[in-house]
Amino acid sequence: MTDAEPTTSNSPERFRRRPRKTAPPVGDVTYIRVPNPPASAFNKDRPIGCLLKAHLQHIAHAESARLPKEKRDGRGLEDIHTEAEAASYIAAVTKILHPQRRNRSKTRPTS
Repeated sequence: MTDAEPTTSNSPERFRRRPRKTAPPVGDVTYIRVPNPPASAFNKDRPIGCLLKAHLQHIAHAESARLPKEKRDGRGLEDIHTEAEAASYIAAVTKILHPQRRNRSKTRPTS
């Protein structure tokens, strides 16, 4: 198509796939270091907050929608008061919902 030709909105040229660019990135790759969270970030005896309560509600909904009663964890949301209890519940339900645990590669990029 040249500049002299008008383009219309229903032109088949508009829908034609373009080849992907597969060239490697040019220049240096910048790695961003993320510091480890402080030890105070997780306190197993701290009461759960609003965000964690919302997460627990989503997990409980997934559990009730996907699992038969005999495979459910059995804990109610009113029984979960601390971060440790929430972590235990989330881990148990996630293990049941995702039995085919995906193994991640343990290699990290070196700088």
